Amino acid sequence: MAGYFVPGFPVVHGDSLSGSSGIPVDTGLSGGTSPQSGQIIPGTLPAPSSQQGLTALAGGGKTGATALGYGVNNVSVSATAANSVLLPYCFPGAEVFVVNLGAASMQVYGKGTDTCDSVATGTGVAVSNGERAWFIGMTGTGDGTDAGNWISAIMVAA
Repeated sequence: MAGYFVPGFPVVHGDSLSGSSGIPVDTGLSGGTSPQSGQIIPGTLPAPSSQQGLTALAGGGKTGATALGYGVNNVSVSATAANSVLLPYCFPGAEVFVVNLGAASMQVYGKGTDTCDSVATGTGVAVSNGERAWFIGMTGTGDGTDAGNWISAIMVAA
């Protein structure tokens, strides 16, 4: 019989769980350290983290850019072209979804020496107003000790 499996944790079969049981999982990076143990309660799905109403750094640039989190990030204010936001540290499988609801295009930078689409770390990539961007971690350790690389998929609003 198939069971749930996360490396480092025992195999747990769904038929052996009650509504109050938990399935051990690796929740990913937290403060640069993994694994962090957690539980998923059967019959529920954990919601991805979300940041709402972010303001991109006025004047732009990587230094001081508004920090994004893993999961969903809604940037509601990007008042002038090249205002900026900063991705968290990159590691394989990390995901960051960015929605630009502002009035102008914004620049997205990798944290530390991380890059986006192999573009120089100090250059970043543009996400126009009304666009959505999905950043997927390809390399890196997630703690800033090496240069990770995000790849992006830009989606134009309908």
